[in-house]
Amino acid sequence: LIKEAEITANIQTDTDTSKFSRPELDSNFVEPRDDIERTLVGIWEELLGVDKVGVQDSFFDLGGHSLVAVRLFAKVKQSFSLDFPISVLFEAPTIESCANLIREEIGDLSQAEDTSRKSPETRYRYLVPMHSGEDGNQTPFFLVAGMFGNVLNLRHLAHLIGTDRQFYGLQARGLYGDQQPHATFEEMARDYIVELRSVQPHGPYMLGGFSGGGITAYEMARQLRSLGEEVSLLVLLDTPLPQSPPLSSVDRMAIHWQRLRQKGVGYFSEWAVNRYKWEYNKFRGRMSKADAASDQYDFQSEKIETAFRNALNLYELQPQEGELHLFRPRLDRRYSLGGDRVANIDRELVFEDNGWSPYCSKVVVHEVPGNHDSMVLEPNVRVLAQTLKRTILDHEYALKNSDHPSS
Repeated sequence: LIKEAEITANIQTDTDTSKFSRPELDSNFVEPRDDIERTLVGIWEELLGVDKVGVQDSFFDLGGHSLVAVRLFAKVKQSFSLDFPISVLFEAPTIESCANLIREEIGDLSQAEDTSRKSPETRYRYLVPMHSGEDGNQTPFFLVAGMFGNVLNLRHLAHLIGTDRQFYGLQARGLYGDQQPHATFEEMARDYIVELRSVQPHGPYMLGGFSGGGITAYEMARQLRSLGEEVSLLVLLDTPLPQSPPLSSVDRMAIHWQRLRQKGVGYFSEWAVNRYKWEYNKFRGRMSKADAASDQYDFQSEKIETAFRNALNLYELQPQEGELHLFRPRLDRRYSLGGDRVANIDRELVFEDNGWSPYCSKVVVHEVPGNHDSMVLEPNVRVLAQTLKRTILDHEYALKNSDHPSS
């Protein structure tokens, strides 16, 4: 299964009234000045569990992350009938700036309630400028979000790459409003390319994708090359193949035998207990689906995940010329299946190159600290960013000094 990087730190619930004191911040404490700011302060203090939030305090400096952001904008929707994408936090990370966006749409709270308000128009549907740094005349870098389409967990990476380079995230359709998620990777790539070319009309392009987003980045590179454009760098952040090669019956027996040798006869009772838990959780998941669908904090993530998994089954991976850079954590070599074949703890085949070599001219593997989720989070993201930044600079240097740049 393709996993997403999410911080799973303890979050204050709606019924939890305990709060921490406001931390030491670079910003001075500024009290709310109207009803919109007062409403937002109440929401932020409740969800972040912080007392005395000022209107110029940054959401990220207060410990905010993507799980809190989902709840934050669900409550903004409840309070103001506005459907903002959570990526708006890159544009408006403070209560003051967020309140300004709300005022642009509805004026102030003294005005009559208008239930026919539409979602605010955004400059881009998919592109998210990840920081406000100057371009510096360097080639922009575009990074596709993972399976759930949320770019917030890539914020650290964007800033560590450097604010002297334009860095854009690409978020999924369907994160907000009544839009349906893309049904195929081909359709997703085409729409992303349209907005990408509004920023950078022609190559050489530098593309990447985190986890499942790497499949979309791969398809974008294929489509751009078919249009005669140059893709100088294609980066996958621990992206597996769309369909993993299945284990044979011999492989499964080898895994059972190795487990038996490690744990003795107790393995059989452990297997029975785990099987029961698996069946029970599957049943409970079916029973709770209706409740999950009505979750006010869902932000259509279940719908986006379902569309993504359906797209995996439809996608036909086509080989393309060009080099691919794979950044991945250390492999979990839990079970030996003979020769150089190994499986991980989830009984999935693992490969040095995540299986991408048959589809590219060359795969360069960079091993980074952490696991699939934590590689893009502090502190591991610092090593990832340093390695990725060096790779980007090396490719730019080679491109400037080559008479025949590769495509």
